[in-house]
Amino acid sequence: MAADTETMGTIGFASAGELSPYDAEAAVVHLLDRLRQRLGASRVTVWVHEATTQMVVPYRQSVSAAAVPGSGVPVLDHAVPLVRAPLMSAVVRGRRPVRVEADPDAVAPGIAAQLGVESVHGEPLLVGDRVVGVLTVEPVAAADGRVPQAAADLAQAVSAAWTRRSETRRLAQAEVLLGLIEAAAEAQSMEHLLATACEQLAELGGVERACVFLLEDGRLVPRMAGYADGRRDAGTWEQFRTAPEPLPLVEAVLRTGEPQVADRDSALLTGWWVDTFSIASVLAVPLGRRPQVSGVLTLDSPRPRTFSEDVRRLAAAGGTHLGSLVQQARTSQARAASLRTARAVRQMLVDGAGAIGVEEAAEVLARAVQDLAGTERSAAYLVDDSGTVESVLHMEWSPEHRQVVADRVVGMQADDVPLWRATVRDCRPVFVEDAGASDLLDPRLIAALELRSYVSVPLLSGDRLLGLVVTGSVSSSVQWSPAVHEAVRQVTLEGALVVENAKLRAAEQLRLQQLAREAHHDPLTGLANRRRFTEELERTVYGPGDRRCAVVMIDLDRFKEVNDSFGHTVGDDLLSLVGPRLELALQPGDLLARMGGDEFAVLLPDAGEARAREVAGRIGDVLHEAFVLDGMSLTVDASIGISLCPDHGRDRSLLLARADTAMYGAKRGRHGSEVWAPDADTDSRTRLETLEQLRVALDADQLDNHYQPQLDLHTGRVTGVEALVRWHHPERGLLAPGAFLPLAEQAGLMRRLALQVLERAIRDLRDWRAAGHVLSLAVNLSVSNLQDVALPDQVQLLLETHGVPADALVLEITEDVLMADAARSQQVMAGLRQLGVRLSIDDYGTGYSSLAYLRALPVDELKLDRSFVSSLTTDDKAAAIVRSTLQLSRDLGMTMVVEGVEDAAALDALRRWNCDVAQGYHIARPMPADQLLAWLRARPVPAAVS
Repeated sequence: MAADTETMGTIGFASAGELSPYDAEAAVVHLLDRLRQRLGASRVTVWVHEATTQMVVPYRQSVSAAAVPGSGVPVLDHAVPLVRAPLMSAVVRGRRPVRVEADPDAVAPGIAAQLGVESVHGEPLLVGDRVVGVLTVEPVAAADGRVPQAAADLAQAVSAAWTRRSETRRLAQAEVLLGLIEAAAEAQSMEHLLATACEQLAELGGVERACVFLLEDGRLVPRMAGYADGRRDAGTWEQFRTAPEPLPLVEAVLRTGEPQVADRDSALLTGWWVDTFSIASVLAVPLGRRPQVSGVLTLDSPRPRTFSEDVRRLAAAGGTHLGSLVQQARTSQARAASLRTARAVRQMLVDGAGAIGVEEAAEVLARAVQDLAGTERSAAYLVDDSGTVESVLHMEWSPEHRQVVADRVVGMQADDVPLWRATVRDCRPVFVEDAGASDLLDPRLIAALELRSYVSVPLLSGDRLLGLVVTGSVSSSVQWSPAVHEAVRQVTLEGALVVENAKLRAAEQLRLQQLAREAHHDPLTGLANRRRFTEELERTVYGPGDRRCAVVMIDLDRFKEVNDSFGHTVGDDLLSLVGPRLELALQPGDLLARMGGDEFAVLLPDAGEARAREVAGRIGDVLHEAFVLDGMSLTVDASIGISLCPDHGRDRSLLLARADTAMYGAKRGRHGSEVWAPDADTDSRTRLETLEQLRVALDADQLDNHYQPQLDLHTGRVTGVEALVRWHHPERGLLAPGAFLPLAEQAGLMRRLALQVLERAIRDLRDWRAAGHVLSLAVNLSVSNLQDVALPDQVQLLLETHGVPADALVLEITEDVLMADAARSQQVMAGLRQLGVRLSIDDYGTGYSSLAYLRALPVDELKLDRSFVSSLTTDDKAAAIVRSTLQLSRDLGMTMVVEGVEDAAALDALRRWNCDVAQGYHIARPMPADQLLAWLRARPVPAAVS
């Protein structure tokens, strides 16, 4: 027990003979009784001086027999601060006796009231230089010369007795601290620990309550209280926990880190706390040591108290130890919370790894927050770019509550909701323990949804707020600990990564779907493309069950005339309209594809010849109605070829080839449609077989370049070569270009073929120039090459890769190439000319020979066709054409190249006419690259030509 509760012994003490000579307290009692009797005083009292608290504590007194209990003599039962006891202060600080005569004004009113007398003698109790207490004798007249000697004896006895009592107090402190240690070991939670500690600390004598305020998020929060008598008052506890204002005394202790005492008349203890809990005095000590103070412990009393040194020491020790226990418990809780948070985050990341899109990611985040918060149901509210709640994703909601949300929330402006504005402002979770008392959501909505508590977290994607995830409890209100707050905050931050990744996956999935569509659909018409058609045909032909099918190949008649007359834009528009028309002739399950150009194909699963002919007839019918484009009426006919599986074979390529053969047969016969027959035109079959073999040749590197030298007639030197492609056919031997180039052009293979020829030719040219032969290189371009707007970039890449200057390359084009699409051709030619590549008109004189083209196009060279050279020396008209063309080239600043020079006479005539360059068998036949190098080395150096 604290010293305050044992300051007075009973008025009647046992006789000295009955006391142990080693009992210091008994010695004090004996000396007091003897002194009172000798002096004839009514009362003598020993007060202990506490230097640390600057108080005097009534310890023992001896009262005359006439002053028995009930006689009006007050019992001294509590300590007195020196600042409020002038008599005691004068004795202690002056170290001398002080006598107060029968003058009421000479004694402080407080002391007079306490002693109940009007005169008193105060004598210091000294042990060495230290004042250990004060001896008071009442009345003052009873004090005589024997008092100083008695005071000296009492000083020793009081010092020994108080020391013995202090040791007892320390044992009591140790018991309290041991109890706290045991409580910490057995505590099941922080609340359990605080409750047990408060119960033990409240048992200090004269203390009504022990209360703990913990520092949480920078503020002191009432967490637990215990009563000395063990009672539990739920109402009072709820008031304590939900205090409307802070306790100034507690704030002062937290601020200074030092114990504080306050009475109800102090500025630190006023207002609501005094009125609600009837507090008269409070002792407050910090929990822990600075700077790691975790809270404040308070001990309060319903009557005024000054709290002795022993009580303060015990409270301080208890507070320090409890602070360390709280810190340990918080560390353990933080570790456990950290592990729980890590598990929650890991599980959320695992669950979110497969989420695609914001909705799936929002559900993953909602379930993670729901598990942490211990709530019962969740919803994700998604907001569109205009700030409107566009959709809600529900989890564990009843249909009735879902309808409430649909009626009252969906479609409203999110900024009209205070909860949304709070989230936008802070961008962090919001915890609402009492939903009905909060104004963040409409109370009517809260009531309709039956929400008691809820947590709202922002649904983030990077820094962008996409909506809210709200998880709530309907069964009871929930109080969330700081650990849960932090865990939800961490999950929210990691959830933003889950949402962002889910959005990226959704975008990637959309991109892959788009790529898949682009890979299997024609960009112009939106129909399936050749790849898709081929894959479906393979699945049908090679799949299980030996299914039947029909392949219908459709080619528009005279489509080239549309392009040539009205331009490719009109042609493309027409193709876009043809697709929907063709679909009108088909049934669900039939596959329509654009194979390229103006060629379409239809796959008819499980169809025979009868149905194929029927579809072909309907196609003719639907195309019969005219198309209207830019105010023009265009009528389109089609040639249709049909092949049947398994009648005509069970091979994908064979079925396509035979349908194509039948289609060309229908086109030649002009009878609309035709079914393939074994005796079909041999030339068509050979053509298709050659085409398929050409595709293989491009992959198998069977094409090679031969080079024909070009002779500079001014110097007599070979200054250039023309690249001429050859095909090393595995069965037919070496094929000239005329045997396969037209097929390549029709089948759309010229772009690939031309790039192979260009790359090999430029590589050979690099090697010749490295060997000292500074040559130029001429390569022919086709119609499709000159309409390929990517050609200039591809040529530039090849030149830069092999280190060949652009002006060493001459690209030859024919006049009919220019007629195909003049605008696009001029664009491609301008790009090539910008690189520095030279351009030549090949076979000049055999095409349209429009001088307008020569004036408008960036051409460097004219190459006269061989037909004018063969009769150069025998036909005057031919000679005149050659001479006039030569003069035209000079006037236009162009170089003149004459090909087909077969004899010396023609070569001499060209020299006489001052022609620039000649090429033909008389000079050299086309030869492979390695033979050309040997031919150049063996050729003698020509003499200078005058």
